[in-house]
Amino acid sequence: MKAGNKWAPRWPGLFVLLLGACLLLGSADARGQGPIDSGAEAGPRGPGAPASTGPADGSGGIPGTFKDLNLAPRLPSDVSSEGVVSTEPGRWGGGSHQAVEDFDYAGLPGRLSNPSLRPLWRGALDLERRGHLQESARRYELIALAIPEEAYTYWRLARNYWRLGENLPLDLKAERGRYFDLSEEWAGRGLEVNSDCAACMLWKFVSMGRQATTRGLLTAAGDVREMDELLRRGIQLAPSHRDNDGNMTMGNLYYAGSVFYRVVPEWWWLKWLIGVRGDKAKSLDYARNAVGLAPVRIDYRVELGASLLCLGLDRGDSHQISEGKKVLRAARGLGDFLSTDELDKRHAEVLIEFPERACGYSRDGFIDVEGLGKQVRAGG
Repeated sequence: MKAGNKWAPRWPGLFVLLLGACLLLGSADARGQGPIDSGAEAGPRGPGAPASTGPADGSGGIPGTFKDLNLAPRLPSDVSSEGVVSTEPGRWGGGSHQAVEDFDYAGLPGRLSNPSLRPLWRGALDLERRGHLQESARRYELIALAIPEEAYTYWRLARNYWRLGENLPLDLKAERGRYFDLSEEWAGRGLEVNSDCAACMLWKFVSMGRQATTRGLLTAAGDVREMDELLRRGIQLAPSHRDNDGNMTMGNLYYAGSVFYRVVPEWWWLKWLIGVRGDKAKSLDYARNAVGLAPVRIDYRVELGASLLCLGLDRGDSHQISEGKKVLRAARGLGDFLSTDELDKRHAEVLIEFPERACGYSRDGFIDVEGLGKQVRAGG
């Protein structure tokens, strides 16, 4: 970008507010146990100092393995790791030990189904369902070391690390950023192994979004284009993975896509400049699909309500506005499935009272999209 261009001062903030802030995906297994391992501070992107591509231990440069645990952050002594262990019904297996017993170990892809790995899989899954995500990740890492060619283990690792970062207090930016780095790295490695890994696309997408909100930046317009491509390709692949009635890869992709295309403005020049623009109609379609797949998810329903209000107000469609408010009122009366549901119910109340805020709604707050657009166009 040329020096002196009036757009230049505003674009970093624009990307953060409109793209980063919308990407807090409501995980169905949110809340895990934080680690106690030490590590250096994370850089702007990536795990900072990943292992070399050919270490003597034969790990193939996989980040976060036992020999590279210095990549994980050290938590302050006053942060209780036990305080964030999940008891919500939406976590993996619903928290039930029976889920570990019933897991289809023989159906794992390729060599992952080898009976010799069964103890590691059982241990990793049991720790994950109890919310001990760091210890679970360590076992998944050993599986990835033994069977490096299957992307399935990589996205489960990416999910664990994303949740570890999401569980930490917001003021622990360096520590949160480290976990989101590891999540993106593992998801990226999974895509290197299998370019059609839709779950890897999902977790790379959300980790990039959380890096933006945590550190206050997106490094380039290319990041935005990549996120758009990850969503588009992931949804096109129609993944079938399902943890429980409220947590499936396809539903989470639809939900993430709905938020993304609702919050990103539809300005024509945005498409010309970075190759991506919003699409309110697509957002609504995705929200309906997400709710259809997992009606127990309150965050999906609040997103559907927000999409209806956003598109209805944009088109002056009173029926869509009325439906949006009806969806939001109904969401407030549902039982909690995730630990974040009470927050989403409060957001539903705000949207009912202030429907004009719907297009800029995200879990991180409300964005004045039109006001920001005027500011950007004025070069202010």
